[in-house]
Amino acid sequence: VELLVVIAIIGILIALLLPAVQAAREAARRAQCTNNLKQIGLALHNYHETYGAFPPAYVADETGKPMHSWRVLLLPYLEHDPMYQAYDFDKPWNDVSNLAVTSRVPEVFRCPSATPAGSINTTHYVYVTGPDTCFDGAEGIRLRHITDGASQTILVVEAHRSPILSLIH
Repeated sequence: VELLVVIAIIGILIALLLPAVQAAREAARRAQCTNNLKQIGLALHNYHETYGAFPPAYVADETGKPMHSWRVLLLPYLEHDPMYQAYDFDKPWNDVSNLAVTSRVPEVFRCPSATPAGSINTTHYVYVTGPDTCFDGAEGIRLRHITDGASQTILVVEAHRSPILSLIH
């Protein structure tokens, strides 16, 4: 009888601790997502420092068709220079050679808290694009053109419910 009581108490304690452990794990995943946004923000500013503007939402071909995403342009600033060097900017993002290079999205572009956790080729971070935003097409914006101040402007957001199925699209 005493053994059953001890087992029951241990079971109850485990049942009480399990939600706390799961909450701590989720908090760690959310902290990683926040850290990813900070790394992307730093990479954006380093890109701006190098080129005088933030990367455009996409790089277009001569006809204006989007060929490459801003994410590819940030790779050297996120310690993924070998991937950037192997990428062929003369071919579209969905060319077999470019898909082979970007088949595994760097962890910084994936939020571990997103549902589902995502495959190895999804990204959960997107530019805010469109009319009256900083990224309205194939042109990058300069910090001095953000009139309400950079600290008041959203450049990148997490998109948990609709992950992008490629680093480069």
